[in-house]
Amino acid sequence: MKIHQPPILDEHWEGYELGADATHRYLWIWNGFNIRLLALPKSEDGSWGYDHGWCYPLDPQLVADSVAAWDPEVQDEPMGWHKRPTAPARRAPRRDEAPQYNRRRCEHGCYIDEGCRTINCRDARDRAVAGNRIPTG
Repeated sequence: MKIHQPPILDEHWEGYELGADATHRYLWIWNGFNIRLLALPKSEDGSWGYDHGWCYPLDPQLVADSVAAWDPEVQDEPMGWHKRPTAPARRAPRRDEAPQYNRRRCEHGCYIDEGCRTINCRDARDRAVAGNRIPTG
């Protein structure tokens, strides 16, 4: 991915493009009580919608650092987000090269096998219940 230093203002989306790869532009916008990182397709569709989005705390530097550390070719998603408002989850084209980054995540961005920081997370609760089931038959 090519990282922009400084980020490029996108007047249409009213946000800042942090970087781009062969298929998407990665841009953040203010979104209420969050910053939303968007994966905009590099086609006409990118003018009207986005393929993937991740919500972060109101810290532009955290978002920029997460994008700079992310390799979208081998990592499904960037680190540090706390909500994924889009489905399905993004899948990197060469994800098998970095399995440690591509484990299942809960809806709050935590890896399921490490537990969730959110109280009463549905995904963590379902995993715990499934792990405690007594096999029948």
